[in-house]
Amino acid sequence: MRLALDLPARGSGEGVTRWVKVTAYGLLATRTAESVGKGDRVTVIADDMIAEAWTATGSGEPRARVTLRAREIAASMAFDSLRTSYAARKAARKAARAAATGQDSDLAAGEQAEVRVLRGVTTT
Repeated sequence: MRLALDLPARGSGEGVTRWVKVTAYGLLATRTAESVGKGDRVTVIADDMIAEAWTATGSGEPRARVTLRAREIAASMAFDSLRTSYAARKAARKAARAAATGQDSDLAAGEQAEVRVLRGVTTT
């Protein structure tokens, strides 16, 4: 993905927008493609930063860019809120383990019943 970095003005001049290429692989790339859209504000933690330079084939003009290899990409909480399903999945796994071993669960009765129904078809 391409990421716009809005840099503040130096002195009395105007701010500048720089574009950075961000690459991600595997599950991180899949989840990012499913979750992040144009204009979403994100935070990127990178393992590596690469400066690339080349000559444009049509005009012969020199070109350059910075590429970040992402280790983590997350929604910026400074500009929006986010709800994930991680907590619900974790609670369901805990309840399923408790039901399988006969232990009490701290889930509400309706949620415990739902987990028992799903227990036969859910793998954890």
